[in-house]
Amino acid sequence: MPSVFKAWVDQISIPGRTTHVYPDGAPATGRRAVVISARGGSYGPGTPNDGQDHLRPTLELAAGPRTLGLDITGYITPEWTLAPVTPQFVDYIPKHEESLAAAHAAARELGAALSAH
Repeated sequence: MPSVFKAWVDQISIPGRTTHVYPDGAPATGRRAVVISARGGSYGPGTPNDGQDHLRPTLELAAGPRTLGLDITGYITPEWTLAPVTPQFVDYIPKHEESLAAAHAAARELGAALSAH
């Protein structure tokens, strides 16, 4: 994560000052959650934005075990969602279709796992 972004998050999320500290347990402790978000492009290996995923670390900081207490069970993130509608991304349509199919499969799998509990 770029140090500028981390410094920014560290300045707005200060336990006990800008965020609440829960000494007796966070309000969502033990609740499982799945994060679903779409990306117009990709942060994956080999892409121009490789390694610049800001969503996961931020959500884990804001909602994870040290703050709200959520147990983030999984992430569903279809990528290249702009490929079908953006001419310069036309070469990425197969990656979009593959990513969307994987997201649907992950949703079914995580849904079944969550409903089993």
